[in-house]
Amino acid sequence: MTKTIFVTEGTDGWGEYIARALADAGHTVYVGKGQAGTESKPVDTGSDDGTEAGYKGLRTVAFEAVDQHSIAAAVREIVDETDGIDVVIYTASPVTFGPAESFTPYQLSQVYDIGVLSVQRIARAVLPLMRERRDGLLIWIGASVDPGPAPFAGPGHAVRAALHQLATSYATELAAFGIDATFLTYDPGHLLDTHAASAPLQPGDSDTVQAYRQVIEHGLTLPAQQSPDPSVHAWKVAECVIGIIDAPQGARPAHVIL
Repeated sequence: MTKTIFVTEGTDGWGEYIARALADAGHTVYVGKGQAGTESKPVDTGSDDGTEAGYKGLRTVAFEAVDQHSIAAAVREIVDETDGIDVVIYTASPVTFGPAESFTPYQLSQVYDIGVLSVQRIARAVLPLMRERRDGLLIWIGASVDPGPAPFAGPGHAVRAALHQLATSYATELAAFGIDATFLTYDPGHLLDTHAASAPLQPGDSDTVQAYRQVIEHGLTLPAQQSPDPSVHAWKVAECVIGIIDAPQGARPAHVIL
């Protein structure tokens, strides 16, 4: 069954693979742009009119992630053009690299705003409609949130862990309204290259970074090999998302690990 899907961060980076795969599967997909103030339009697919075969159901919607009114306007735009939003997919997964001490408190607030508060803003705009219909699906996608230390990746990891807890709470609370929620995590090494571009910032305290330089060089173990084509793994994530969407209401898993 064709669904209307809102992919919150789909026009840049690896999230676009998910949006394109969903359009290929026949769904109507709206993908988020970073700033409000422009009308929705087809995603650039390489053709002049943006309607390359297989992506006719792919559109963009502009909103500012830190502005509740902007998000509400984007949701109204989608609803006005369709019968409603069936699925929301959160793909923002902030990645940070550097000693935790080298990030200023303000920078941590920025990471938290991008990774958690923006999710809450979107949820508050969409969920009343889903509760009224007693149907809907929320999917969170991000790197692994395994418990334990995350050397030199602490701020981003902490944000994802907080988001996981929020998602788990939503899954329990929304079940009574017929709304499913799934938290999908993957090995961050799979998509390391594509996530580098989505990292919101670098450490603001360069002196502290320098103080940790020797520790980083001698204590950090990097993956022995990285995929030369991260898009392969992105498509695997997309295929998993399609499987979750196609699963029966009430039977979708709360947590999927790739």
